[in-house]
Amino acid sequence: MASSTDPVDERRKQIVAAAANDTRIRMVFFSSLGAILDFEASWSELDATTLGWLAFTTRWNRWWLPDVASLDAIEHHAHAPTDVRFASGTAPSMPSDTAAFRRYLDAVEAHYRRDESISRILFAPDPAYAVQSPAHAP
Repeated sequence: MASSTDPVDERRKQIVAAAANDTRIRMVFFSSLGAILDFEASWSELDATTLGWLAFTTRWNRWWLPDVASLDAIEHHAHAPTDVRFASGTAPSMPSDTAAFRRYLDAVEAHYRRDESISRILFAPDPAYAVQSPAHAP
């Protein structure tokens, strides 16, 4: 899901899907290298180093949030993301409710799968891994 190709996102942003409230934040960070970080913590657990990393991610990544309340919580406890999208049609997701958070992640992924130009790039089969039948083998 990390957008690292020009047709997907001209600024090559990485994707963060998050939910937050007054006590907790949960975020899944998708890097352009394919790494995924699923991070959950209470706001009081975040030290200066973690808040510094969070400030970087809010400035340079595309954030997907389930609702305005999550944006307000992140802005209150850290910094408001500069590039925010809201996953329409999703119920507010409590950061510690794993089942609800997974449904929310599915909604974000569905957004990328619905856009044909993005889907072709992000989910295209890799010819390097194509399986050839014996009749077509060199």
